[in-house]
Amino acid sequence: MTKYRILVADDEEIILRILSRELKNEGYLVDAVSDGEEACKKVQANRYDAAVLDIRMPKKDGIQVLNHIKSITPETIVVIMTAFGTIDNAVETMKKGAYDYITKPFDNNDLLLKIRQAFTIKEKIGQLVGGADDLDVDLVGESRELARLKEKIQKIKDLDTTVLLTGESGTGKSLVAKVIHQAGNRKEEPFIHINCATLPANLMESELFGHEKGAFTGALESKKGKFELAGKGTIFLDEISTLTPSLQAKLLNVLQEKKMERIGGSRSIAVNARIIAATNEILEDLVRRRVFREDLYYRINVVTLECPPLRYRQEDIEPLARYFLNKINKKLGKNVVNISPEVMCILRNYDWPGNIRELENTLESAIALANGDTLHEDDLPLRISSKVKNQNVLEVQDNRPGMLEIQEIEAIKRVLAKYKGHREKAAQELGISRRTLQYKLKKYDLL
Repeated sequence: MTKYRILVADDEEIILRILSRELKNEGYLVDAVSDGEEACKKVQANRYDAAVLDIRMPKKDGIQVLNHIKSITPETIVVIMTAFGTIDNAVETMKKGAYDYITKPFDNNDLLLKIRQAFTIKEKIGQLVGGADDLDVDLVGESRELARLKEKIQKIKDLDTTVLLTGESGTGKSLVAKVIHQAGNRKEEPFIHINCATLPANLMESELFGHEKGAFTGALESKKGKFELAGKGTIFLDEISTLTPSLQAKLLNVLQEKKMERIGGSRSIAVNARIIAATNEILEDLVRRRVFREDLYYRINVVTLECPPLRYRQEDIEPLARYFLNKINKKLGKNVVNISPEVMCILRNYDWPGNIRELENTLESAIALANGDTLHEDDLPLRISSKVKNQNVLEVQDNRPGMLEIQEIEAIKRVLAKYKGHREKAAQELGISRRTLQYKLKKYDLL
């Protein structure tokens, strides 16, 4: 069996000892620590295939350790241990990238099974630990807004210019950055994603620029930074607005001079990577408040792509839902192949303040709870279905269309009348394919 390496962190000595023994008996390599700060140090020094973290630990809690792990090795599988009374916190960690959680007290076999299943799924879908980054580069949907975004990506994919991605949280900025990289002439080079909000400033500086041996306490050997490791590839600086003033200054210098120095070093190192930045903040406001450097803003704001919120892409909800259905089935080992009409109606009429990420999380929750091969209304979180019903939008039983569907019908009628029934021209103005228009005409009895 593959010798996977697992980090276990819990402040209860008896649990730490038992889990370490059980995992070693399974053939895993195990490192065990009793607090979150020590866990972060281990993660900084070693690469782990999985981590089992108690949500409540001294110095740093499980969520902080999870964030640290995901900022360095996003592919690491994380299982959270939690007492029954903090399940809500554990569910929140799944939104932040945890694979699963287990409540205390638990059967050791249950935890071992979760870990085995996680590794099996990881292997089956080809995400081999230590291999190349997995770039899932599907931009799903046929809306006019998405078509425009794809068109802009094609125009700038091979350019060396810096790109700024803007948009609300959850609109898919990370995915768009991957698409730009994978579509362009740098696709064979590394793609390195750095979340600027997850690490303290001193660690972030070392991550970005690297350091020489002895540069600071704990620097026992020289280390290359992300800019150096990226080579001629792409550096994606997510949540760039959270960088400290000193890091903003260093980044500005990198953009201007196309070179950098490691912490404690004096040798100039060429920076050849393309930089893509992302923010859900309005940087102009931060510049006015003197929180973000104006000169850096103009350096990164060369080409700006806005990722539209899901509420402006209503017709993309159904294809996205079916895409996530397939993806989540693989992740959870489930076989939910259908979405009932009432569920699809709810999904289409909810306003999705959390955007695509909220849609994916909602479907993951529903699929996890589903009993058969079809998603039903009872499988959805109550906050989703009740909000739609309270808006008097959902009327599935008597087949009346929802409010957004009525608006869509009126738009289709108006454009068809404008072009005297010419479907190719109508589809082009609506920003959808002719096939999608044909489907909607049949759906709304407009043929």
